[in-house]
Amino acid sequence: DKSAKALIEKNGVTLRIMRDSVTVSSFKAIFQPLRYKNKIYLRGVPTELGYDSLKKYLLISPADISLSDVDGTTLGLYFGDEHLSIDHCETVYFGKVPFYTWSIVSKEE
Repeated sequence: DKSAKALIEKNGVTLRIMRDSVTVSSFKAIFQPLRYKNKIYLRGVPTELGYDSLKKYLLISPADISLSDVDGTTLGLYFGDEHLSIDHCETVYFGKVPFYTWSIVSKEE
């Protein structure tokens, strides 16, 4: 099976959606730091390759995982002990079928 979900399950890390310190759901996702070559997110450090925000990450998750209710207060997103906030989220479709979801997330301090 070469679906996005199978690739994410095989290569991803575990993230959790939590409410009041209780895990509501856990799922696998691809989670990697972002390095920007443009000036969309200017909070970063300029490097030779672009801006390195040190806090912004690309999250690729299965399309069946809904991140729309994760608001950081009622429902929180966690990678290990790190609390993450979702800056932007979009679902990618293969034809009319949801294929995967990509999100820009930030580490909460």
